[in-house]
Amino acid sequence: MAKNMGYKRRARVIFLGGLHPAPANLAAHYAQKLGREWLEARAAVLAGVEGDVPVLDEALLTWADLLVTLDQAAFAAKPILRAGVQHRHYPFEPIPAASDKDGWQALAARVRSRVEGMIGGMRLMQKAADEFNVEEE
Repeated sequence: MAKNMGYKRRARVIFLGGLHPAPANLAAHYAQKLGREWLEARAAVLAGVEGDVPVLDEALLTWADLLVTLDQAAFAAKPILRAGVQHRHYPFEPIPAASDKDGWQALAARVRSRVEGMIGGMRLMQKAADEFNVEEE
């Protein structure tokens, strides 16, 4: 973690898929790999989505600072969020066919790019907080 973070802890992000677990898994993976200094990330899906990703529940929602919906189904089923939890919608549709290797690579690149953008925003907030702290001293 950054030494002089302008905030108290890493942002807690849930990436929610409503059609397929892969986009949520990819986003959480990239957030953990590329942005662990700023983000804690978990993947979740709506009930009925098959795969190895946990179903969104109250415990995850209580943990989160930010819910990111990744498709129209997740957006439509977005639960009411507690005060202070933000929501963003970054749709990754359509989901490629299982045999579409190029489609999956393109999806992974788009997810990675979006996560890198989130991390870039956190870096800018950190830089602004660091500059503010220097000015106060």
